[in-house]
Amino acid sequence: MDRRKFIHDLSHAAALPSLFSSFSLDNFIFGSSSSISNTISKGNILIIINMNGGNDGLNTVIPLNQYSELNKVRPHVIMPESKLVQLGSNDLALHPALNDLKYLYDEERFKIIQNVGYPNSNFSHFRSMDIWLSGSGNEKFLYSGWLARFLEKNHKTFPNNYPNIRFPDPLAIEVSSQTSLLLTGEKSTMSFVTNNPSDFFSELDKSSYEYDESIKGSKLLFLQTISNQSQDYGSRVKEAYEQGTFTSEYPRSHLGSQFEKMTKLITGGLNTRIYYLNYGGFDTHGLQVDTSDRTKGQHASLLKELNDCIVALFKNLDKSGDSERILGMTISEFGRTIKSNATNGTDHGSIAPVFIFGNKINSAVLGSNPVIPEINPRDWNQKELELQFDYRSIFSSVLDQWMGESKSSNEIFYGDFKSIDIIKKQYIDTDNDGVMDINDNCPDTPEGSVVDLNGCVLFTLAANNYSVKSVSASCIGSNNGKIEISAEDTSYTYQVNISGIDSTYSLSADNNHSLVIEDLQVGSYTINFTIDSQEGYIQSFETTITEPAPLQGKAQVDYFSKTATLKLSGSEVYYIEVNGQMMASNSNDFSAPLKPGKNIIKVTTPLDCQGVYEEVLFMSEKLRYFPNPVQNELNITVPGTDSEINIEIFTDGGANLYRGTHSINGSRTIQLPMSRYKSGLYIVTGSGKTVNESFKIIKN
Repeated sequence: MDRRKFIHDLSHAAALPSLFSSFSLDNFIFGSSSSISNTISKGNILIIINMNGGNDGLNTVIPLNQYSELNKVRPHVIMPESKLVQLGSNDLALHPALNDLKYLYDEERFKIIQNVGYPNSNFSHFRSMDIWLSGSGNEKFLYSGWLARFLEKNHKTFPNNYPNIRFPDPLAIEVSSQTSLLLTGEKSTMSFVTNNPSDFFSELDKSSYEYDESIKGSKLLFLQTISNQSQDYGSRVKEAYEQGTFTSEYPRSHLGSQFEKMTKLITGGLNTRIYYLNYGGFDTHGLQVDTSDRTKGQHASLLKELNDCIVALFKNLDKSGDSERILGMTISEFGRTIKSNATNGTDHGSIAPVFIFGNKINSAVLGSNPVIPEINPRDWNQKELELQFDYRSIFSSVLDQWMGESKSSNEIFYGDFKSIDIIKKQYIDTDNDGVMDINDNCPDTPEGSVVDLNGCVLFTLAANNYSVKSVSASCIGSNNGKIEISAEDTSYTYQVNISGIDSTYSLSADNNHSLVIEDLQVGSYTINFTIDSQEGYIQSFETTITEPAPLQGKAQVDYFSKTATLKLSGSEVYYIEVNGQMMASNSNDFSAPLKPGKNIIKVTTPLDCQGVYEEVLFMSEKLRYFPNPVQNELNITVPGTDSEINIEIFTDGGANLYRGTHSINGSRTIQLPMSRYKSGLYIVTGSGKTVNESFKIIKN
């Protein structure tokens, strides 16, 4: 996500109607229930595919019992009956481009709902699409989407405190470059928009400014919240995308690219529950079909994309084990006219079929075949197919039967719409607790609860509510080990028992729900958390106190500054003795001054079993000597306080010519007679308490 795109989306969000009127400054805590499952555990996924432009339903699902009438009114686009993909005894056939969906239909994974629309159809692309995405009728204008209202109903504090422990992933994703009305809520945009999940990088630093409760402060707080949330969601989406895989290829098309990205996010472990995909081109006023072969053309190409994408999705998710979790559905703002036009196309109509696909659907075709009315040809443009299913009945039934939103119609769609069979009854889990309704003794379980086999609530807390880690190692036979324990949910007082320890510890407000258990030996420990008010609840963890690694060190000497820099590893605390002076350090890098002569450095740690690191370093005083070359007498000046110095002279071949001890007088300069040596190169060494140096001279 680049900076320009990020700022654009913030601006888009800030322009929402009534965006800030109900945005509270309170620091909300997310509720204990939600009618869409925790995203820390896998749950049902809803995929919405928008066929933008108005799909021609009569050339997508063909009523064969009306074929002769279709020939009369659609002479420009009707396809040969012999090339249609027949579905069996229901007198229906699919467009030849959808031939693979026939196999899904035979496997009971593909469903057709006929004659879908809404009363008093509006034939404007923009208005009709707004109606479908907002979940309204032609007479009502809404500025929020039905899926956004569903999410807001069940995530009342969003975007405050999102992501969180129970919902670490985006609630919905739009594989797009902009937000749709479908997921625009009354307070906030409910989706994460990404056109390329792999391109996310942190553009803005997260901030935590405090603002007053003015209108301006409210707006600034909202933008800060969305900005921070975008950073968290973006990195999580990128991580899942990079981990995701697929084996069956998708078409090299815009829709194929969206399906591919969605597949990688699902298989990569992202637990987002709603995906919205969108592709256009269905406004086929002209050249809908190829005049030389009406099974081909613009409309056929679009349907072929859809066919190939859905089939590849099943293949990929069958392999990953995720196909049981998906329910997909197609939408389009309207159908096309019954009558074709003279430009080999169709115009804006009203009624069209909806496709539903998934492993758990009730695959029976819903609705009777559309009837082509007998009417005077000049009146065809005013005649539409008869409406049988209000699209809101489908959406409401999907929410009830798949997303666990019991009786959603009144609140989300502002009306009571008839429920229709979408999911097989043995798979319907109204309260979304993982126990199907036919076996559920507690049918109104709050969403997100952990339940028993009968669907009744078992008290539980997320495993990541607790932090258990070894913060100190120990030597065998000693008891220096430490374990650090904390709990994030501070609304409970926890009792903590540790294997091998008789004491019971408490995590409460008195210790900020955090403590350190000390004096532990090397070994494995089981930590059990219980809550007195929740009988039978227990959460267990295993941790190990290990023996520490050996103490290691290395010294680097700077003779100019007379210091030694120690590079240490193996401990958090070091005891350092330099020439008898004791010091302590919690850094792995330590510098010590060196005196002239012999220096002894010894390093230990609080744990004896780590051993001792010791260095003996000699810091020599610098001798001065002259002249060089020398002829008769060599002068050597010895700085410091030594009272004598040992001098040796060697040939350049290593033969020792002289060895003697010289007292150092007040001038601290001694003279070495060199006249007895022949011309050549010699090596002179001087050693004492603070001196240990060699140098070369030339004898003339």
